[in-house]
Amino acid sequence: MRRLAPILLLLVFVAPIAAQSPSRINGPRVSPLPEAQWTDDIRAAFAKYGQGGAATAEFRTWARHPELLKGVLPFATYVSRESTLSPRDREVLILRTAWLCRSDYVWAQHAAIAQQNGLTADEIRRVAEGPGATGWNAFDATLLRMVDELHVNAFISDGTWSALSARYDRDHMIDALFAVAEYTLLASAANTYGVQPDAGFTARLPVDVPHDTKVPKLTEPQIRLTKARVPALERSAWTPEIHAMFESTNTGSSPNAFYRTIAPHRKLYPPRHMLSEYIRLKSTLTPRTREMLILRIGWLCRSIYEWSQHEPGGRRAGMTDAEIHGIIEGPSAPVWEKFDAAVVRAADELFTDSMISDVTWNTLAKHYNTQQLMDIVITTVGYRMVSMALNSLGVQLEPTAKGFPPGAVGR
Repeated sequence: MRRLAPILLLLVFVAPIAAQSPSRINGPRVSPLPEAQWTDDIRAAFAKYGQGGAATAEFRTWARHPELLKGVLPFATYVSRESTLSPRDREVLILRTAWLCRSDYVWAQHAAIAQQNGLTADEIRRVAEGPGATGWNAFDATLLRMVDELHVNAFISDGTWSALSARYDRDHMIDALFAVAEYTLLASAANTYGVQPDAGFTARLPVDVPHDTKVPKLTEPQIRLTKARVPALERSAWTPEIHAMFESTNTGSSPNAFYRTIAPHRKLYPPRHMLSEYIRLKSTLTPRTREMLILRIGWLCRSIYEWSQHEPGGRRAGMTDAEIHGIIEGPSAPVWEKFDAAVVRAADELFTDSMISDVTWNTLAKHYNTQQLMDIVITTVGYRMVSMALNSLGVQLEPTAKGFPPGAVGR
């Protein structure tokens, strides 16, 4: 087994994004569910979260897994329509995320929405060109740079955070962060499930724009904040409303620092918690598979808080010391049998390419059914979202947390 080098390995370089290629699939892996086959639950979800007219291909794809649909839609709706961000700022963030994830589905849908909210065709193309393109004002360039930083490092740099917070208050900052994180999830899911753009949405990713970002890759110590940017809410400051919210969503347990950090944003907290609750408590995956995915994406994102929270859960689910080290070493670690290696590789591919490759998908499909395959994607990218938030908000470790294993190397 390869020895683990010290954690201070320096990796500072211009980080390329996977080159544009025919790797995006031209047909669905998960076929959209025809409306004639919808259950009452699916119809109720469409009535509540749909926007009239025909259901999108995305909705009909999620409908293949009704429990997942109900877990995902509330937060997706909040981020896309109800957050504190202006529609223009929101669409700039979503389009740049779609570009970095190479999601034709999200780009096609939101290029149209962006035009409805004041972005010109030239500005939409300029989103693909990135924050350094001529023509952006300073704040727009900062928004785009934030997306690039989250995509590469799962972290917003001090300079970008400071520039954004000069205009945004706490809730706006959290909403901007989660706009990128949530659309990373939605884009990766659309890519992997093979969701095809709906009729009428004709925009496609510009193929003549170089697909890269100038954000340097940071080391784990460079992204670990020693002080929270958004402090966790102490119990003494809980309002009756906060008390009631925690009681209704945390089953009587003491909420951890992450929950206490985002809880003051009372419009965001409940729908985001519904997504978290689905992944942790209602998905079709075994606890062991779920914790493997969470640990691997937490490791790739260099989120020490996420690792510390979930390593004990992995052990409770039956993971051995060798398997915990195998999570760090990756899919080629000798500890993994074929399907476990494919699970770890799926997390790697979602991190590096915002989709699961054909080879890995086909391997997993021999062991997992369609709903489980869908849950593999949502679990992995759902916790990429959490890593982005933990790192960028500076959530501090719980008193009993152990951190990464001694001697482990951060990406």
